Amino acid sequence: MTTYSAARTAWFQQLALIAITAIVVLQHTKQALLPAKQTPVLWSAEVAAICGVLVLRSGWLRDGRWRDEQLRLGTLANNFYEPRRESLINGFAVAGGVFGALWWAAATWGVVLTGMRRGVATRGLLDFEVAALAGAITGSIVGAAIGLIAGQLWETRHRRNRVMRQVSNG
Repeated sequence: MTTYSAARTAWFQQLALIAITAIVVLQHTKQALLPAKQTPVLWSAEVAAICGVLVLRSGWLRDGRWRDEQLRLGTLANNFYEPRRESLINGFAVAGGVFGALWWAAATWGVVLTGMRRGVATRGLLDFEVAALAGAITGSIVGAAIGLIAGQLWETRHRRNRVMRQVSNG
């Protein structure tokens, strides 16, 4: 990952945490954006987002021993795993964001109806959109963390299989 891309990703993660935290803070005021029954789920989303960003920013499960692993394979080139691992992270982030947005939207669709009944349909629609956005943000962060784990598992398994093939062929 290039320095520019890493810096941009860090900013997106920080903005995502700020957005989720702002929704949590507003939840305890009269300007709450979600129904009160969604508060425990919102707190769970906040904790999941923080844990996900910590995992993604920590460098955990990154290719730290790649030089030793590549030497075992008989090469120093390491251009095979990184792009595939990044693709897994990005793919899981997109899938998690879509799933999270759909789940949150389905769980809070009633706020639009409540807004219509009270004569403030735009407020109900805004609350619904915020819920879907919170789901997309949380889902994408959690999805990226799951993608990181899946990428590490795939890479470990693939390296092991490559070594086994070399041993059996050579």
